[in-house]
Amino acid sequence: MHDLAIGIKQAGHSVTGSDENINSVVASNLLNYNLIPEENGWFPEKIDTSLQAVIIGAHIKAENPELKRALELKLTIYSLPEFIYRKSADKQRIVVSGSHGKTMITSLIIHVLNFHKRKFDYVVNAYTSGLERLVRLSNAPLIIIEGQEAMSSTLDRTPAFLKYHHHIGIVSGIEWQKSEDYPTKEEYTRQFGLFGAATPKGGVLVYFEIDHVVAVLSPLNRPDVLLVPYKTHASIQENGQEFLVTSTKERVPLKITGKHNLQSISAAQEAVKKIGITSEMFYQAIPSFVGIGN
Repeated sequence: MHDLAIGIKQAGHSVTGSDENINSVVASNLLNYNLIPEENGWFPEKIDTSLQAVIIGAHIKAENPELKRALELKLTIYSLPEFIYRKSADKQRIVVSGSHGKTMITSLIIHVLNFHKRKFDYVVNAYTSGLERLVRLSNAPLIIIEGQEAMSSTLDRTPAFLKYHHHIGIVSGIEWQKSEDYPTKEEYTRQFGLFGAATPKGGVLVYFEIDHVVAVLSPLNRPDVLLVPYKTHASIQENGQEFLVTSTKERVPLKITGKHNLQSISAAQEAVKKIGITSEMFYQAIPSFVGIGN
């Protein structure tokens, strides 16, 4: 949310925020942009009809006094994913979903696009190499979104990844863990079926080709959607160095290792193919990828 606030201000809008507790890192970032609240807490008296919109985070509770005041005044209220969609409605949207691997796949796509100097926006959930913020919104024609299965907000119990309306969707895997939002496996897996079904005419759905993912997506039998399965990318290790092995048996050195990372590489490769990044271009970029948080 604080990265979104910074992005909105940099776009030339007036923005303020509030929270019960702001950690030191976030406070420092907000201070750099003169966005730090005068004091922590909730101040419903500051919510009035002069506001163009109110954006609420996923963890804001229904009894929040500022939210209640915004509802009383019938102000426009967005969840974060709703707002991101509205700001990217005219962009091509790539949305990465799945129970695991989302951040790695998203980071790989961003790295490859940066390497080839493509213009794009993004919404991610972890800092990675080359990113100053978690959100960038500009006039770029493309946006890469790490789509969470958590609910959009207390007012909208729709999974966030369903709010972005992807053109290219990725499902990295489906593994249920009991939670307040998803007390049953059936309800959890159903959301990924809905994600697949939301792929528009002419859209692309990239998915990890393992049994439980295939079972969830198999009802999506539409000739107007391109289904693209992926597997663990072929690799070889020599003297402690891991290499990707291409379809032409060339070797591409890696700075990351492990089966899950090889799966993420395959997912990212299939996704960027659909936006004009050839395999040759992809393999040019991958050797310099150092991983997440580096």
